[in-house]
Amino acid sequence: MSTDPNGTFDPNGAGMGDGAAPDQPRRAASARFDIAAREDAGMRDALDPATQSLGEALKLSYRILQVGILALVVMFLFSGFQSVKEGDTGVKTLFGAIAGAEGEEQLQPGFQPFWPYPVGDLVVFEQKRTLRLDSQFWPARQVQGDTKQKSTDEQIDSADASAGLRPGGDGYVLTRDGDIAHAQIEAEYQVADAVRFLQTTSPQAADRLVTSVLEQATVEAASTLALSELTETRDLLGPVVRERAQRALDRLDAGIDLASVRAVERSAPFAVQNRLREVQTGREAAKSEVERARQEAGATLTSIAGGEVYVDLLKLIREYEEALGAGRNDDAEATLLRLGARLEAPDVGGEVSRTIQRAKASETALRARLEREVERLDSLAGAYRDSSSQVVAQLWLDAVREIYENPQAEVYAAPNVLGGLNLRLTSSSEVMQARRDAETQRKKAEQAFKDAGGFYAPNSEQIYIGKPGRRLKRDASGGVGRP
Repeated sequence: MSTDPNGTFDPNGAGMGDGAAPDQPRRAASARFDIAAREDAGMRDALDPATQSLGEALKLSYRILQVGILALVVMFLFSGFQSVKEGDTGVKTLFGAIAGAEGEEQLQPGFQPFWPYPVGDLVVFEQKRTLRLDSQFWPARQVQGDTKQKSTDEQIDSADASAGLRPGGDGYVLTRDGDIAHAQIEAEYQVADAVRFLQTTSPQAADRLVTSVLEQATVEAASTLALSELTETRDLLGPVVRERAQRALDRLDAGIDLASVRAVERSAPFAVQNRLREVQTGREAAKSEVERARQEAGATLTSIAGGEVYVDLLKLIREYEEALGAGRNDDAEATLLRLGARLEAPDVGGEVSRTIQRAKASETALRARLEREVERLDSLAGAYRDSSSQVVAQLWLDAVREIYENPQAEVYAAPNVLGGLNLRLTSSSEVMQARRDAETQRKKAEQAFKDAGGFYAPNSEQIYIGKPGRRLKRDASGGVGRP
């Protein structure tokens, strides 16, 4: 395409110069522009206000755009300023590398100014975490019905020793003596060194790391304890697990400290635990019986001696019997005197006090009866000196008369002419019934006499004639171990 000096247009690009065909026709011009030298002043005056308004609008938009850009720059620069909450920690990174002076890289709670992302960043995570190993070493939860899971007590009650453990479902540990045990572990750990923590692991993988370490430590710790030690009231498993797990974390240089490890649940196999409950129930029942017996003994001793006096009395009685059994007669005599004085003390009450009062009453009655007998003997002494045969005969007749006057006495007469006789006699039924009634009345009278304060010999069934027995004399001639 070309244009000749005369303003004609050649669409084929060929001019009128050399090489052009002289006979080629020229195409007529389609348009012609004439430039006027004179401007329209009216149109210019109409366009000036619009142009000015457009320019001012463009300038305002440009200013707003500049302010917006400046605001975005400021926001970008301050986007790196973050706040670290209490309980969180972390580090600052500059172009992906941990920033900060050596030993001061770990963030503290509070406001933290830093470069914006992606130049800089704050990696923040929880400093303390709590983990529970509920199923790793615990039997699988059994389902009751459609949706309800059995509680631990229900599983123990329904445990069957012949069922055994299911591999892959039931967790357990082996103790030192080869027994099976179950445990649930709860651990709390904290990030002590955020730099080493991030170099070794990540916040997302920290729980898995600590869980793996705790599982290994639990297996090792359980193997050092017997079943009785692992299941006793005091938690012996948790401290051992913490010690072994912390050593493993230190070897990994993970920057993690275990704050606490507790074995929240510890149990023998459920089938064994089922039987153990029966033993514990029996043991508790035995404790209750012992406590009840102790209370009954205390009540009985209190009713016997009154208050806490029985403690002193039992102590003196034991000292007396020990001294008597060891052959220390002087010590036994002294202890017996102290025991007698203590029994007669005013603070002694209960059955002991009543027994002492009855003994004193019996002593008074016996003394009075003996005095009457002495007076009667004194009165008979003079007559006996004058005529002893007559006094003896009179006393004999009185004794015979007293025997014959007894309604229970039966008299049998046999002829003198007969030789030796072997008699088989049977008392009449009336006499036998009279004897039984008399024996019953005698026992009733004796009991009434005792209750009224008459003579009473306690522990008379322990008195043996010519055999060892409890001491009856102050000279220790009889008693325990004394012939």
